[in-house]
Amino acid sequence: MNTRFSKTKTVHHILPEFHKILLEIEKQPLISRMIPWRISRQQKWSSELHFKVSYPTPSGIKCMMSKGATAQELFIICNNQDTETIIEYLSHFIV
Repeated sequence: MNTRFSKTKTVHHILPEFHKILLEIEKQPLISRMIPWRISRQQKWSSELHFKVSYPTPSGIKCMMSKGATAQELFIICNNQDTETIIEYLSHFIV
């Protein structure tokens, strides 16, 4: 799959299951950059895609995407004054 991201840094591997959700999140104009991070294995298993906001950071928001036994952290870079608005926007993706 050759996905064209505009705000997502693609230096790290991005699992194909997460491409669609990242493309949707990129549409939020207050988000300046998204950095997918470490891919890990988790104990719980689910065939559905899950997305959750973990916590705000000094430079934005840390999130977690998971499907099956695979999870990937996502850091969203934004201005601190926009954090609450972006978290509200992300609530549409939270499962």
